Amino acid sequence: MSTTPERISLGHSHGTDRVLDARRWIYPVVFLSGFAGLGYEMVWTRMLALSLGHEILAVLAVLAAFFAGLSVGAVVFGELIRRSTRPALWYGWLEIAIGIWAIALIWLIPIFNATIPQWIGEAPQPVWHWGIAFGATFVLLLPATAAMGGTLPSLERTSAILFGPGRYVGGVYGSNTFGAVAGTISTTFVLAPLLGFTTTLWSSAAINILCGLWAFIAWRSLPADATARPTGITNAAGPSSSRLLASLFVTGFLGLAFEVIVIRVLSQVLENTVYTFAVVLSIYLLGTAIGASLYQRYATDDDYGSRLRKLLGLTAIGCLLGSAALWLSDNVYDAITYALPRTSSIAIGAELLVAASVFLLPTIAMGGLFSHLAQSATARFGFGRALAVNTLGAAIAPLVAGVVLLPALGPQGMLIVISLGYLLLLPWPAAKPVRPTFPAATAAVLVIALALLPPLRFVEVPEGGRILDYQDGVMASVAVVSDAQDVRYLKINNHFTMGSTSSGYADHRQTHIPLLLHPKPRDVLYLGVGTGMTLNAAQYHPGLDVTAVELVPESLQTLEYFGTATAQNDWPQSPRLLSSDARRFVVSTDKTFDVVIADLFHPSRDGAGALYTREHFDAVRQRLNDDGLFCQWLPLFQMDLETFKVIAKTFSESFPNVQVYLPHNSISQPIVGLIGTNHPLTMQPDYLLNRVHARTLQRELVKLRLNSDFALYGGFVADREALRQFAQQAQLNTDDKTTVTYRAPQFAYRQKQSHGERLVSLVDALAALRTLPADDRPSRDTGFNERLIAYWRARDAYLRAGIGVSAEDDLPTMLAKTRAPLLDVVRISEDFRSAYEPLLAMAESLNQVDPGAARELLIELDRAAPARTEARRLLATLRRN
Repeated sequence: MSTTPERISLGHSHGTDRVLDARRWIYPVVFLSGFAGLGYEMVWTRMLALSLGHEILAVLAVLAAFFAGLSVGAVVFGELIRRSTRPALWYGWLEIAIGIWAIALIWLIPIFNATIPQWIGEAPQPVWHWGIAFGATFVLLLPATAAMGGTLPSLERTSAILFGPGRYVGGVYGSNTFGAVAGTISTTFVLAPLLGFTTTLWSSAAINILCGLWAFIAWRSLPADATARPTGITNAAGPSSSRLLASLFVTGFLGLAFEVIVIRVLSQVLENTVYTFAVVLSIYLLGTAIGASLYQRYATDDDYGSRLRKLLGLTAIGCLLGSAALWLSDNVYDAITYALPRTSSIAIGAELLVAASVFLLPTIAMGGLFSHLAQSATARFGFGRALAVNTLGAAIAPLVAGVVLLPALGPQGMLIVISLGYLLLLPWPAAKPVRPTFPAATAAVLVIALALLPPLRFVEVPEGGRILDYQDGVMASVAVVSDAQDVRYLKINNHFTMGSTSSGYADHRQTHIPLLLHPKPRDVLYLGVGTGMTLNAAQYHPGLDVTAVELVPESLQTLEYFGTATAQNDWPQSPRLLSSDARRFVVSTDKTFDVVIADLFHPSRDGAGALYTREHFDAVRQRLNDDGLFCQWLPLFQMDLETFKVIAKTFSESFPNVQVYLPHNSISQPIVGLIGTNHPLTMQPDYLLNRVHARTLQRELVKLRLNSDFALYGGFVADREALRQFAQQAQLNTDDKTTVTYRAPQFAYRQKQSHGERLVSLVDALAALRTLPADDRPSRDTGFNERLIAYWRARDAYLRAGIGVSAEDDLPTMLAKTRAPLLDVVRISEDFRSAYEPLLAMAESLNQVDPGAARELLIELDRAAPARTEARRLLATLRRN
């Protein structure tokens, strides 16, 4: 039987014209259907993660439920369509059904998101979490995903009518997957950022409905008697139906398992933004589409078993070569981004090239392999059953490969198992021995080579440092690294450093400031734990009931490396540490809190944008007691001012009273806090004297230079009105239009700007807008008011003085840059100590090389701050010597 596509004869020219006209539209329609399908997947996954959580169980559950729905649809509709004489009508109605249910989900998903967190609970067991996440999502999406599962079988049957007997599955599948590539890119880079999720869903639904209507228009005249049962590749040496189904199931599982493992590894190399995922997924889909198209165009008529052996061998080789490319991926990415200007386009292009080096070869082979198996299955039991079994294998891959096997075998072990899985599917006839094909033999050699390579992990270790701990967790790789001075760092997926033992000063202040600003905190919630350094400071406040949630469970197992494990400290009452999604926890808990402290969430990391939305801030406010306080710390060193404006405007919309605070005066790692309350916070003299009584807390505050009212209130930058004016042109960040998710990565990709300059720009802009309403003045004590305002002016001048100063500067250079501006700072406020003490230290060091210059500096310092005696005493000591 010829497998060259040919038009069937209808017996008259008018019928022939109708078929030719209908054939012209099948590939564009299939393309658009794939476009809409991946658009849905990208949007639904993000919308449902808001309630299911960003734990990997929840993310993979959505993916599994999507594929399971496709499988159900292929089973339910496949046989009906196979027996139908009007498959084009089935296709039209299924496309319309997808569009209608997608529109319904615009209203149903918010209801789902409001209900599911209560079912899941605060800190669910993995089995319960997986069951709810998968089961509820499966039911919610089923009408649409099942209809999607029926569209390809109906298109396959329609293709049989239009093209006649032959090989057409690869063409239909390839065109659909090319559409999926376009849908992935367009949704992520254009539609969702510009239109938001709701409008994007409306757009995709419109595409489905138009495809359905067009099917009725373009294919309505296809006569029923023109339908022939589909024929595939027939060969006496072909496999049994059971073996063919098993091959479809296993290849579906292996293909998606390869995707899950590789994406997990590349998260340690690439920037791990929303665009990273879209780029990697699009390359995976593109390779599959190319493979299906090549099979459609070039596959020959050799027997089933010979072709299958070649395709399986090539797929195994592709997986192994792609896996080997992972070892070089960090070098490739760094070489491109360092050699070329650091722009968003260059960085995303580098991610695309890395993804292509890993994914393109194996997925091309996978596309051809699926087309071959599906085309063969079509002749035996229909394309619907083939698709159902294949997608069922894909549905269980996220759980089995990503959750169960990955932590046990590691990425390298999993990649070897996947490659061996393809080799084990090779058909070896029992009647006579068959020598291994060249692809199969090559793949076997590569498996051995891959097993001999060093462990597949990416961790940047400082010179003279070492890796103290490394875990390939379900969600991320977690490493504890030390440098030559034994400073320890916590690294998540290599890129994201979540604190170190050297940041204790800043981390502790991030706890003390919000706890001190609250009049009498009792119940405290931490969103994010990291190294535990911030959380650990709460032990000095007596009478606290502390709860802390951390998304990455493996990081909780590393606390002992940072001296922050509960057993290593003297907690009056041990904190409750939970591994949970912060956003879902806030919605699911019934408890209310006096203080909620949110850690530094890197805004460009995929998923973090949901922690800066209006809906999340509103949910936190609902969890506060009447006099409660929410402090959201923002890593200004990881975002630009435009992203800060988006978050600030969103925050100020949720809280009636907002204050902007600096926890410290660092310009190398600037941090800004947004503090929201229901009632105004007042600034009073002698506040700490009346507020702090515990000796342990007093000693801690002295050590952190936070033991005065000026030091505490000195971090204040601006009030809500100033913040609103500063950010008035910014967009809100909402669950529907997550501006931060799509905007923040621009900062991660491009050339980094000076963190200090960005901080100074922010502080100066807010200071120009800052006002203190009459009923919210620091105090009626004008002396206190004036000193506090002078403190703020001195702080701002101090920050400006630090611009351009480097830790590598020698003493003369440092003095030349900072002497005059720091002396001006000292003259502004004697309460501001951060400028006086560095000048004192530089004078002492200068005395070793130029005693006269040192004495001159001390005289100037004493004149600038006559109320302080340190410079005068040191000057007297130097004169005696």
